[in-house]
Amino acid sequence: MKTERIGCRFVTLAVALAAVLLGAAGVQAAPLMLDVRSENRTVLVPGPGDGTIQIQVIAPDAPAVPTDRPRLNLALVIDRSGSMAEARKLDFVKTAAHHLVDMMGPDDLLSIVAYSQQVQVLWPSRPVGRDRSDLHRIIAGLYPGGSTFLSGGLEEGFRQATAGKRRGTLNRVLLLSDGLANVGVTNRSVLRERAGDMAEKGISVSTFGVGNDFDEELMTRIAGGGGGNYRYLGDPERIVAALESEFRTASRTAASEVEIILRLRRECRFGSVLGRDWRRDGDSYVIRLGDLSAGERRTVFAKVNVAGDGIGLREVGDVALRYRDPATSKGTTTSSKAVSLELVRDEQAYREGFDRSVQEKKAVAEANVLVQEAARLADQGKKEEAKGMLGKAAAGLAAAPSSPAVRAEMDHAERYKDSLDTMGDMSSESAKGAQKAIKYRAYETLQQR
Repeated sequence: MKTERIGCRFVTLAVALAAVLLGAAGVQAAPLMLDVRSENRTVLVPGPGDGTIQIQVIAPDAPAVPTDRPRLNLALVIDRSGSMAEARKLDFVKTAAHHLVDMMGPDDLLSIVAYSQQVQVLWPSRPVGRDRSDLHRIIAGLYPGGSTFLSGGLEEGFRQATAGKRRGTLNRVLLLSDGLANVGVTNRSVLRERAGDMAEKGISVSTFGVGNDFDEELMTRIAGGGGGNYRYLGDPERIVAALESEFRTASRTAASEVEIILRLRRECRFGSVLGRDWRRDGDSYVIRLGDLSAGERRTVFAKVNVAGDGIGLREVGDVALRYRDPATSKGTTTSSKAVSLELVRDEQAYREGFDRSVQEKKAVAEANVLVQEAARLADQGKKEEAKGMLGKAAAGLAAAPSSPAVRAEMDHAERYKDSLDTMGDMSSESAKGAQKAIKYRAYETLQQR
């Protein structure tokens, strides 16, 4: 009976996944809105000259207008290493793949790549067609065994998606894995950069971490670089919840391949972006957001530095958006919004220059960056160092203006700090599951706020 319930949930998973991919293509894009604010409209001089810019991208909650959707071009990349035999993980993935095949249109393109220590192209990129019997037979024949050549599977997924790419197709690589990459390229930064290269060519990557033993930092970096999403699939209940959430947002996609373009004046310097990937592109700094659905809002915090001791208004730079209409593939670059800060010597004017709302959101984002670092330390058995990091997160939140969101994050950091003593052996399944959930919550908060 339990197996039947789990099977039903995976049917739901497959239907939701297919609906995500089908629905995302069937809505006309509404123009995105851009809101740019500074945490403090002033910079105190003399001083370090640091400032934080909040950039919000909003997709208006406009009525969806159905259109004939473009063809899908999907590369499904499946880890079939030996560990996928545990808890019937590969069986669940196969069930989802069967139903995904059934949901696709006959003209949609699909490729299926499986990898262990070697990479196999089980179904080269071509139209699904109406007779799916060969596809179902191939999926049913998947079996676990061997090590994890993740980079090889990813590269083949890119090749297949590139081969299937046509004018007007939506091109996605879906990478599923339950383990650590231990064959081929294992460097996280290299794999992230490779995913970024493919995103520049219109092929996005979403990653799905199955179980409690995969490298979430690797999976998040690949998804971040590839303009896609990362999902933690710890158990069937989590899978259903994750894909249902993905369905609700992606089925109303308003814009795809969304990027923030930040240009700074020559005397200003770029610092970092809280919890997100960014890249340098000539004289611009590019922050990739991926897809936005109608009514969705993304918030980014960019740290900048303004040089100089003279007082007065200083132009820092400008911010623009670049994105693509998911229905027509037409690209849009918005007009830019100027960013200015006022250099002041009056400490009272500086204290009065803070934007309370931006302070709150930034404090929550910074706390989650620290929670992620604490979790990495705890994974290494450095619990006291992790507690110190969580104490730092709580202190930062305590210094921020009070709000329900700030108080909730403070409570979360304190509970996590207290729980470290009760986790015991960090290599136990319960500890690994708890750690994965904590890091996933921090990731989701940083990506979706």
